[in-house]
Amino acid sequence: MKDTVIIPWNNIFLECVRKLGGAPGPIARIGAMMHIAMFDTINVLSGSPYKSYVSNLPKKVEGVDPAMSAAYAARKVLRQTIAGLVDQATHNPGGVSSPFEPYQLNMDFNTEQFLQDSMKPFNMGSSEEARNSSRKFGEAVADAVLAARQNDGADLATQKQPPSVEFGFAPGDWRETGSGSAVTPQWGKVKPFGGWQSAQIGNFLPKALNVSKFSNYSQLLPSRDYAGQVNEVQRLGEAHSPERTREQTEIAFFWANDLNGTSKPPGQLYAITQIVAKQEGTVQNLLDTARLFALVGMAMADAGIVAWYVKYLFPKENDRNNLIRLWRPETAIREADTDYNRDTTPERRWQPLSAMLDGTRFSPPFPAYISGHATFGAAHAAIMQLFFKRDSIPFTATTEDPHAFRDENGIKLTRSFTSFTEAARENGRSRVYLGVHYQFDAEGGFESGIKVAEFAFNNVLQSNPSSGCQSHG
Repeated sequence: MKDTVIIPWNNIFLECVRKLGGAPGPIARIGAMMHIAMFDTINVLSGSPYKSYVSNLPKKVEGVDPAMSAAYAARKVLRQTIAGLVDQATHNPGGVSSPFEPYQLNMDFNTEQFLQDSMKPFNMGSSEEARNSSRKFGEAVADAVLAARQNDGADLATQKQPPSVEFGFAPGDWRETGSGSAVTPQWGKVKPFGGWQSAQIGNFLPKALNVSKFSNYSQLLPSRDYAGQVNEVQRLGEAHSPERTREQTEIAFFWANDLNGTSKPPGQLYAITQIVAKQEGTVQNLLDTARLFALVGMAMADAGIVAWYVKYLFPKENDRNNLIRLWRPETAIREADTDYNRDTTPERRWQPLSAMLDGTRFSPPFPAYISGHATFGAAHAAIMQLFFKRDSIPFTATTEDPHAFRDENGIKLTRSFTSFTEAARENGRSRVYLGVHYQFDAEGGFESGIKVAEFAFNNVLQSNPSSGCQSHG
């Protein structure tokens, strides 16, 4: 059976993201939950050739349409998760729509009506009995997925009065740069998706920043390593840098997708998943497509969890006096006279290339180390490589960033790659050119992203020998 539902509902989810906005972690969680529900629905109705993600699923019912049931499962998950996200945002300081903040929600979007309208094509040509049986089955699976993720820490991370996170004022400490207060500081405590427990997060932490050598700011900031990182961003990431090439500027904006109105970094990677799934013929098999998107979703959700843990709780969350919540390059450069490093030079008016729609320069409102983009990108690349059993698959990717370069007809330029790793590396590097990250942020993100993806691929949605059905994993 061909895919007639996974990619369409992935696009429905991405459109919700474009209309709503929001932070990367919660967005990745919602996408993972939706695609898990769709996979488990189709898997059970296909005879369970793979192990399901959640338990307590309904038994296979003959005559129930897998694609229609998966659509109902997706709608139920989106209804519940988006409604919760909106409710939390309305009670959070800074959680309502703002023309400046790129991570706040747009409350003008009628999600319920959009999802109702989106369901109509999947009901066309079917009897009322078929619709009812498919809806009942799909929503039962969705309920099981929602129950499995209840109390997973996401509410704590975005609740109405989140636990306070105190930032220091020492050189090196992250501080607001004008783009808002710290976003989702508790997200690193959300329950992982990929078959591991929060207590095991140490297995996924990066080593790009050598904490045995630089265990605190007083060791890191005066070092040559730090000076080299800062000076590179100062040269290449400045708003009007004469040293940044045209292609480097193109790369910076191609991968940005920070602003509301885009499908955000996870959305761009889902778009690449669609492109490759069509190109490689995965879409000829509904279950394979469902499994691919569920694996991508889980890996990116865990990438967000690990990245945000590192941003706020690295290297040891219990050692609050030595946390490295690293300031953004624009702060490091403007306040370089406070870092006790003779190899850095303060530049009080330095601004990053990163910009809002109106051209106002900004850095994302959370610590620099590690890069979320790099972590998401590496997790995606690893799943794609493992699923397709090779890295070297050429593909052409697209972007939604409003500042992306365009051709003579006003169409946003694409970028072509020879492998998933090449794309992921460029994704991480782009943040240096954009002026919002150091290169070790990208290296650390790449490390952690690969680790969470490999663990997920090897531990969840595995072949189920007891089913007697053939799997394609």
